Amino acid sequence: MNKKGPKVRLIDDDPTVLAAQSTFLRWAGLEVVCYSRAADFLSKDDLEIDGCAVVDIRMPNMTGLELQDEMLKRNIDLPIIFLSAHGDIDMAVKAVQKGAKTFLTKPPDLERLVEEIKEAIAINIDLRKKKEFGRSLKKQWNALTETEKEIASLVAKGLTNQGISEVQEVSEKTVRSQRAAVYEKLDVKNAAELAGFINELKSFGSL
Repeated sequence: MNKKGPKVRLIDDDPTVLAAQSTFLRWAGLEVVCYSRAADFLSKDDLEIDGCAVVDIRMPNMTGLELQDEMLKRNIDLPIIFLSAHGDIDMAVKAVQKGAKTFLTKPPDLERLVEEIKEAIAINIDLRKKKEFGRSLKKQWNALTETEKEIASLVAKGLTNQGISEVQEVSEKTVRSQRAAVYEKLDVKNAAELAGFINELKSFGSL
């Protein structure tokens, strides 16, 4: 994962808005990058950097809602804070229903905006840590042979070495050897820890 600090992406076609908001956010200690078009954000941004996107709903060429749809399509996990005029409330509500963190009416209360941004960044960092943990579990699991995966599943279900040997039709000595290999590759010490590993793997949809 990219180790650079979190970044706020401001996306608005109004240069005056970008200048005012970016100045205030930088004054508040946040790292900011500005885009006047949604397409520029999609093509130029380093999406590996943690953070969030503050997006105007009404923009030419690609609207904020269309950008949200494109981000969902591309699995871009940056939380979105929408900025909208009072007449855009229905659209903003739909955006939140599709996963946007929140929406604020324009011009936003800047202190409230900073608060929402900090919450969004924390959400993104936590989400990415969980994803990274899930990927590490999956990598460990995939290091097992197919036979070792079968052994691991049986151990996690509480079967003894004798029981596994009968199911697999192999000697207990072979089961002990395979079980030891599973423990080493998954970095677990006993059947309880192995069961916990598999349950976590399932929670990430990787099993």
